[in-house]
Amino acid sequence: MEKIKRFEGKNLETAIKKACEYFNKQKEELDIEIIDEGSSGIFGIGGRKAIIEARPKYNLDRLEELVKEMVHYILSFMTSSSDIDVEINEQNVNVSIASSPNSGLIIGKEGQTISALEYLLNKMVSKKWPEKIYIHLDAAGYRERQEDMLKKHAIELAKRAKSVGRPFSTRPLSSYHRRVVHMALKNDKDIVTQSKGDGPFKRVQITPRRRMRRRTR
Repeated sequence: MEKIKRFEGKNLETAIKKACEYFNKQKEELDIEIIDEGSSGIFGIGGRKAIIEARPKYNLDRLEELVKEMVHYILSFMTSSSDIDVEINEQNVNVSIASSPNSGLIIGKEGQTISALEYLLNKMVSKKWPEKIYIHLDAAGYRERQEDMLKKHAIELAKRAKSVGRPFSTRPLSSYHRRVVHMALKNDKDIVTQSKGDGPFKRVQITPRRRMRRRTR
């Protein structure tokens, strides 16, 4: 979804007008937070600009309805109807398909089917929803368990890299799972992570900073 933007003006009316022009929407169609009402100062001296933060209002109920509709449509070719939970935040739409006897069919070997379904779902929704969103699809908690294992593996590789002073790489991963590795190690100041390779399934190389410093000397 579109990020919050900051706007300034000589007064609130001017700042709000800038926001409306930027998003091409009416004031009533925006979520607006006043950061500073501004001040004209005394005799024009010491004045402050008005500052607001704004973004378009979205009908999240409609987005949830659309996502559920698309998921049910995709699953109708594979299995009977399943309970679906949709959670929406600013960055992602998380979709969980409840556990059922057909969960294995939805997940597929090593998660290949659910990854393909996730890709298809994102493509279908993007044609119906005007703003850019990312939909993360899970079934029977498989992706959550997979992510936990991947995070633990990334941390273990980082420990080995620091211990022996050389890089270690993950197996080939999807772009989503590469992000999981990068995020798992982002606060480790002794490690640098980089995606390496060609094609959609690249590896994440985990390199100790000591080795990088030696290379640059």
